[in-house]
Amino acid sequence: MSEQQQCPCGSKKTYVECCMPVLEGTARAETAEQLMRSRYTAFSKMNNEYLLASWAAKTRPKQLDTDETPVKWINLEILDTEQGTAQDANGTVSFIASFIVSGHLCHLQEKSSFIKEDDTWFYLDGIPESSTKKIPRNSSCPCGSGKKFKRCCL
Repeated sequence: MSEQQQCPCGSKKTYVECCMPVLEGTARAETAEQLMRSRYTAFSKMNNEYLLASWAAKTRPKQLDTDETPVKWINLEILDTEQGTAQDANGTVSFIASFIVSGHLCHLQEKSSFIKEDDTWFYLDGIPESSTKKIPRNSSCPCGSGKKFKRCCL
């Protein structure tokens, strides 16, 4: 990803200004929302090491079960945040993450809980809901490229 490309998290900032410093460990997420955005970006970059490191120890799995099915993350929409500021010890972020997998458009809606320990934010857990629908081959690609799905993300 070039330094001038927009960050995958949808912040409208460049990757360098937004999630890259958090993912590379040169900066900390200052809010629960910033951690949520960095985790979305980590999913889009298949950065399992960061995902596990940013997960609270008491709920962290031993490993992430990633299968070999390619996932194209296309959008993150933050719906709501409660607490989660630099001054808070916990917070929640509600979001919808959209992605394409195996010819289907999927939406993951979740209300995620975050905690701050030793001045560092961690993902605790979430309540997910998901939906999936098949994308017709000749329809516009949901990634926003303007191309037909069959010539883009299929």
